[in-house]
Amino acid sequence: QSASEHSSIEVAILDPACTCALPSCIMGPRERVALAACSTLMFGCALVQGGANGSDARPAICESNPGCRGLGGDCCPAPDGNMLNCCFEPGRTAACSDWLGCVGLPGECCSDAPGGPWLACCGEEAPTEQPPHDIVPPTEQPPHDVMPPTEVPPPKSPYTNNYEGGNPLGIQVVGSRSSNYFIILGDWGKAGSPGVCQRAVADMMKNYIRGQKASGKNLLFVASVGDNFYWSGITPGAWETSWAEPYGTNHPDSPLFNVPWLSVLGNHDYGNSDAYAFCPSAQGVPLASVAGQSYGHGQFNADKNPERPANTRHYWMPDYNYHYEIPEASLEVIALDTNYLDIDNLGGDARGNAAAFNMCGGIDSVRSFMSDVAMAGQDLLRERARLGTAKTVLIIQHYPGACQRDVFEAALPAGREVNILCSYGHVHSQACEGRDVQGNCDTILSGGGGGCCFPEVSQAGFAAVHLTDDGGFQSVVDSPEVIRPPGTCLFQRR
Repeated sequence: QSASEHSSIEVAILDPACTCALPSCIMGPRERVALAACSTLMFGCALVQGGANGSDARPAICESNPGCRGLGGDCCPAPDGNMLNCCFEPGRTAACSDWLGCVGLPGECCSDAPGGPWLACCGEEAPTEQPPHDIVPPTEQPPHDVMPPTEVPPPKSPYTNNYEGGNPLGIQVVGSRSSNYFIILGDWGKAGSPGVCQRAVADMMKNYIRGQKASGKNLLFVASVGDNFYWSGITPGAWETSWAEPYGTNHPDSPLFNVPWLSVLGNHDYGNSDAYAFCPSAQGVPLASVAGQSYGHGQFNADKNPERPANTRHYWMPDYNYHYEIPEASLEVIALDTNYLDIDNLGGDARGNAAAFNMCGGIDSVRSFMSDVAMAGQDLLRERARLGTAKTVLIIQHYPGACQRDVFEAALPAGREVNILCSYGHVHSQACEGRDVQGNCDTILSGGGGGCCFPEVSQAGFAAVHLTDDGGFQSVVDSPEVIRPPGTCLFQRR
C-alpha cells in the first residue's frame, strides 16, 4: 500500500522501542499488520521509507520474500514503487495448523512445493496475491479445482455454540420488507469516554434514524462488527460510558432507545481487562456453565454472564458464534468469532494481553481454544446454509478477508438462492470492498465507529442496509448521510 494510505493509521500502540527508534515510520502498526517482533516492524518501515531506490538490501523479487512466494515479478517493492502487503508477512508453512480450514488435521495439508499436498480445506489457489488487508483466512478464495481422490469431511469442533437462534428479542418488522433496514457499525467503544469522534458518528446515526423514521422506514437492529470496547476487553463501567450514554440506548428520547445490537468480538474485546474471555475453563469458578461448557466473557448475555447489567439485554451476544433469524423479513444474521487469526494482537499487543495469557496458561492454550471457536464458526456456516431459508444472509465478523462466504456457499442445498452480505471492521475506515453482479455493495468495511485511532479515523461513519421487496438489499456506504468528511473526525487518546 502507498505511504499516504498508511499515514493516518495509529502508531501509538507500537512497542515503545519501535516508536522511539522510528518516530516517522509510515508502516502500518501491529494493530493492523500482525508482525511478531519490533525488529521485524522496524525492518518493514525502513523498506517502505527506502522504496525502490532505498538503501535496504532486501531483494524486490516476489520469490525472495516468504509471504509473496508464488507471485511473479517484483513485489518488495512492486514496479509502481509500492510495497505489497505480502512483503511484511512471514509466509505460512504447509502445516495443517497454519490454515484455518484445515485446523485439526494432522501433518501437512497445503504445500506450494511441486507434488506437495493441497487439500480442499486449504481453500485457495496456492498462493495468489493478497487482498488489500493483512489478515487473510485461507477460506475466502475459491476452492482449488484439484480434489483429492476421497475428500475428507471437515472436522467438527469440540466447542459447541449454545444459544437460541430464533428471534428471542422479538424484533418487529413493519409494513413491507422494503420498509425495513439495519445499520452496521464497528470499532466504536472508545476507552474511558466516548470522545469527539465516537460522539460525532453516534450523532450522525441518530440523525439518520430520525430521517428514515420520518419517511416511514423501520430500524431492525445495529450489527456491531467488533472492537466494541477498547483497549483490552470490557470493564464494568464501559457499558454506560462507551455504549449506553453516547448512543442513548436506554434513554426514551433517543432514536436508538431499546434498539437491539447484534454483536461479534474483535481483537480489542479480549485481553487483560476480560482475562478469561479466551480461556473460560481456566477460571476457578466460571461465570456460567451451559451443557457442561464453561463461559467467561464479559460481553456475553446474562445466561452466560450473570454479572452483566440488567439494562443491557438488547446488546445481544449469546455465544462466540451464533445466528439470528427474523423470518418476517426473510433475513438471517450469522455472527462469527475469527480472532484465531490474530492471537498475538488480542488486547492490542503484549501490553494488553500478557497478564491474561499468563492466567490462561500461556499463548498456546489461548490459541487452542480460539482455534476450536473458529472451527465451530465454520460448522455454523455450513449448518445455516443447509437449514436456513432466509433470502438475505448477513455474515458479520471482525477481520477483512475472513467472511468465509465460500464455506457458506459450498454447503447450500440445490435450489436455495440467497443474497449474501459480508461486513467487518478492524481497519478504521468505511468503504465498499466488493459488489454483486448488479453493482450493489455486498462486502462492507465498517470500522470507522470512532473508538480508534490516532491521529484520525481515516473515514469515520457507519453503513445502512435497506431490504428490498424482491429478497435483496441496497447498501448505503459512502453517502454523506453515513460518513464524516475525511479528516474531520479526530481521535484523541486519553
